[in-house]
Amino acid sequence: MRVHLRHAQLGLYYAGRKHWVSNPESALDLETIEHATELSRYEDFERMEIVASFDDPVCETVFPLAGKARTPDETSPVHD
Repeated sequence: MRVHLRHAQLGLYYAGRKHWVSNPESALDLETIEHATELSRYEDFERMEIVASFDDPVCETVFPLAGKARTPDETSPVHD
């Protein structure tokens, strides 16, 4: 199994610090979903997906990552 990070909107794969590629074969294999999740959080990425692929190209699983938690806008009204 290969595990990649992919930008959900652009479709580019993470290939190393500040380096993105369109071909998953050239992307960095993060080996585990846990490692991909940790890297995405560490790098503070937004709109990312974890793509787990197997030998069969039809067999690909995509896990969308939740975006950053947003803090409530200070100008918004507070409801009790």
